[in-house]
Amino acid sequence: MKKQVEETLECLIGQPLWGAGRTLDLLSFQFGPRKWRTRRGQTYEVGMYALHVQCAWHLTQAQHILVASGDRSSEPTEENQEMMQNDDGEVYKWARTESTLLDERLLDFFLKGKKTPYLVQAVRADELGGFTIELSHDYALTVFPDASDDTECWRFFHLDDEDHPHFVVTGEGIED
Repeated sequence: MKKQVEETLECLIGQPLWGAGRTLDLLSFQFGPRKWRTRRGQTYEVGMYALHVQCAWHLTQAQHILVASGDRSSEPTEENQEMMQNDDGEVYKWARTESTLLDERLLDFFLKGKKTPYLVQAVRADELGGFTIELSHDYALTVFPDASDDTECWRFFHLDDEDHPHFVVTGEGIED
C-alpha cells in the first residue's frame, strides 16, 4: 500500500497547498493551480488536485502541532472572532455558525500562506494508508487512518483527469 499511496500523491510535488474547506467532518485540501467550478448555480474556486480527509490528521511546523482534526470539538478563541467574521472565504471555507478552533487555526494558516505559498516538497506513506506531505518552510500535513472497517478515511483526485478514478483509502485498505 505504501508504494501505491506514494505513487498516487507524487503528482503533488512542487504544487502549492493553498486552501481548504470543511463540511461536518470532511476536510477538503486544495493543491495545484486554481480552477473555477459551478455547482447548483454557485461558482467557487478549487485546486486541480483535491484531498478529502475524514480520518485523523494534523498540520505541523517542526515539532509543533498547529491544528489537528481533534480541534473540531473546541471553541475558537475570542481574540480571533473578528478575523473569522470578516474573512471572505477565499482560502478556507466552513459553516460559520459552527465555527471551531480547527476553523480558526486553518484560516490563520492559509491566510499566512497567501504571502508565502506552501509548496509540496515530498510525500512519505506507510503500509496502513497513512502519509505525510512535507511542505516548504518546515510544515507538514500528516493523515492517518483511524478506522478498522470499510469506512472511508481519505480520497484523492485530479479534477481534470476523468481517466483516473478517485483513489480511496478505507480502514481495510485501498478501495477498488
